[in-house]
Amino acid sequence: MPSITRCVYANTKFTCGRKQVNGVNMVHADLFPSITATLRPNATFMHAPGTHGADGCISEVNGVPHFAGRGVDMHLKGVQPRHVMKDYCTSPSYLALMRGAMHYMLEDVGNPQEMAIEHLTVGLPLNTYLEYRDRLRSIAVGRHEVVSPDPSVGARHVHVVDASVMVQPMGALYNYGLSHPDFNLSGWNLVIDVGGGTIDFLVARDKAPNYERSGAHPESMLACASAVAKMINPSLRGQYSIIQEIDAAIRGRNETIRISGVEYAMSEFSGAINDVLRGGYNAMLDTIGALEDFHSILVCGGGGAVFYDFLCEHHPELRPRLRIDAGAAFSNVRGFQIVAEYTQRMGSANR
Repeated sequence: MPSITRCVYANTKFTCGRKQVNGVNMVHADLFPSITATLRPNATFMHAPGTHGADGCISEVNGVPHFAGRGVDMHLKGVQPRHVMKDYCTSPSYLALMRGAMHYMLEDVGNPQEMAIEHLTVGLPLNTYLEYRDRLRSIAVGRHEVVSPDPSVGARHVHVVDASVMVQPMGALYNYGLSHPDFNLSGWNLVIDVGGGTIDFLVARDKAPNYERSGAHPESMLACASAVAKMINPSLRGQYSIIQEIDAAIRGRNETIRISGVEYAMSEFSGAINDVLRGGYNAMLDTIGALEDFHSILVCGGGGAVFYDFLCEHHPELRPRLRIDAGAAFSNVRGFQIVAEYTQRMGSANR
């Protein structure tokens, strides 16, 4: 059963079922940028078949055509602020991103005109989960039209029969726990999900979330990139492509970055980056209260490796309990796939 997670901030991640990789049955996961573009009328030349601008799909929401997919950068303006409101999961852009994930799921199975998803699992950050989970589920369930820019493919439809919404870090806990036999899912565990827009922290005991000690901090990797951009030139903070380059340099631990023809040493910005990460760490402690009772601290998410290094350097006492998933960027969505498969099996058994 497919799953989608984090249709906001940095990347939309999705699964296309399971694939055999070197003889191993693995959950196949992929991603594309979490930003959409509204298309101008008669701008078909911008997404001609075979071009980068055609890598994605067109989704009409409230009469407005939105483009979502890997080729979205060909449809964006130079200045593209990334302000994301609390109710973002109810917005036209979010729905277009969800359908963008469906587009790639359709491509994976040969672009049928009709496809049914028996159970779709989607994720929300902890700071919006309780308020918006029911509304997001109602948005996901039903029939979706997904239009390919390629006229030979055209409009296709996806029928989502049922859907469930999970807090994003829970997927990582299931994925890591089930794929690492030495990881003890019993007792108290902490999952730190470092995404583009938020640092989510989930406290669980015996796989059951403790929401009183869990939460989210609204500054993460994109805030790190914005802090770097501000040091170079404050006007750069609203430029999508520049922020993407800085974000990639931070995650890739690049020694230098070239902005506007000038080469900068990334070490110049380590203080600003650490300030953002320290803010997330302190906000987490304010909610959690203490770290002593956790058997393991699992760090995941696209920025997981950066935060893991920060913790190892600035809080070395945590090092013996720290874990990081080798595929941290896809930890949540792979866990969602596992949960969707289980839910679908249980539903079939009950029927």
